Amino acid sequence: MNARVWPGEGVRWYLTRARHPFKNYIVGHYWRIFEKFHVWIKYDGSSVINVRLGDYLQQQIFFAGYYERPLVDWLKHTLQPDDIFWDVGANIGAISLVAAGLCRRVVAFEPDPRSLECLRKNVAANGLTNVDIVAGALGVKSGTATLYQAAGSNTGMTSLVPGRAIVVGQKNVQVFRADDLIAGRPDFAPNVMKIDVEGAEHLVLGGASALLRSGRLRALVFEDRRDANASPANREVVARLIEAGYRIAPFANSDTRAHDEMYNFLATPDIAAAAS
Repeated sequence: MNARVWPGEGVRWYLTRARHPFKNYIVGHYWRIFEKFHVWIKYDGSSVINVRLGDYLQQQIFFAGYYERPLVDWLKHTLQPDDIFWDVGANIGAISLVAAGLCRRVVAFEPDPRSLECLRKNVAANGLTNVDIVAGALGVKSGTATLYQAAGSNTGMTSLVPGRAIVVGQKNVQVFRADDLIAGRPDFAPNVMKIDVEGAEHLVLGGASALLRSGRLRALVFEDRRDANASPANREVVARLIEAGYRIAPFANSDTRAHDEMYNFLATPDIAAAAS
């Protein structure tokens, strides 16, 4: 493991801490070379993660240690040892790796072949046996759908919904309906979920009606744009959650460095409404 970690740590030390007169010149003129690097770095204590410096999300992990630190901190206070956590839109596994050390099982959903390859590497490198990787997306019905792939500079913008980012490719990917998946694998049913699928959150929830009403799901964090009232802009997401008996509250900025009005919201069962 150390042989994989230390080369990346050396690059990180150089870019963040090294001081010499020509550093800015070297980095400025040769950053395109750095962008191509795939490096293993230490992550979340005893874990490692493989990141590519040319990808925005992975670059944030490289320099800041985490991407969406408030979400990571929340998981560390929320997940319980017997929980099953769904990471919907797992990307390279930054959230899945953290959750795997906190709960019994993680089910990581990722349809983009580019991110999926790195997700598998990261899970394998950490010897995780409690992470099940599902190569596909969640949607209203099982089948296939077109995945609109964003540029390699920000693969996290890839979505089943067109128009979210500049598209550099399209792939037909497998889509699973959450309720169907749980019916076939009851041991997969989650207690906590994170959904970050770039505008397709309503599609995920559209196939999860039984799950939402099962009483099993304790908390769900999802990303959406904020409207003028600082509420989720996707009215279909809001309607499905309220209809299923959930209350929605602001959680934290998705990315404090971005100015795109994207925000994480927390949905939890509305106990008061259920009791009335």
